[in-house]
Amino acid sequence: MQSFSASVGVVVPNLAHIVSIKLDRNESNDYVLWLAQFLPVLRSQNLISFVDGTKPCPAKFKVDSFGKDTTEIDPVYSEWQQKDQLILSWINASLTPSVLSTVALLSTSHAVWKSLEKRYASQSKTRILQLKNQLHNTKRGDLSIYNFIDKITNIADNLALVGKPVDDDDLITIIMNNVGLAWLHMR
Repeated sequence: MQSFSASVGVVVPNLAHIVSIKLDRNESNDYVLWLAQFLPVLRSQNLISFVDGTKPCPAKFKVDSFGKDTTEIDPVYSEWQQKDQLILSWINASLTPSVLSTVALLSTSHAVWKSLEKRYASQSKTRILQLKNQLHNTKRGDLSIYNFIDKITNIADNLALVGKPVDDDDLITIIMNNVGLAWLHMR
C-alpha cells in the first residue's frame, strides 16, 4: 500500500486500494460493506473522532491574554481543518456521483458522515419495513446458493445496523424456504 506523510504527521494511505466498494444510492445494502472498509482506515489513523463529532472544530483565531480574539489564525485550527478536509476528500472519493451530489455542499467530514448515516443506517420505521420486506421477498431465482445467501446475509446485516437484528433461526428459515432441502443433500 502506497502512502505519504502529510505535514501534520498523518500517514495518508492510498484509499483507492483500501475502499474498493463505492457507496451507491441505488445499492443501500452496500453501506455495511462501505462502512466495513472505511472505519478501519479512520481508526488506524486515529481520525474517527472527526467523523463522529467528538473532536469539533476549534476556534479559528488565537485568544490574547485578555481573552479576546486576535486576527492571528490558531495553528490548532489550521491542523484540524487540514485533517478534516483530508477525511472529507477520502469520503467523497468513495462515493458514486449520485451519492456525492447529495452531500457535495456539506463542508466537514462530520456533516457528510452524519448525512450518509442518516440516509443509509436510518432507524426509521420506513427503512426497517423496507429491509424486512426485502428480506422476506428476496428470491433465489438464477442466483447461486452462495450468492443468494450473501444477499440475504447483507440485508440481515443492514437490519442489525439499524438496530433490528434478525434471529439466526429466522434467517435459516428464510434461506431454507428459498433454497430448499435439496441443497442439504448436495453437500
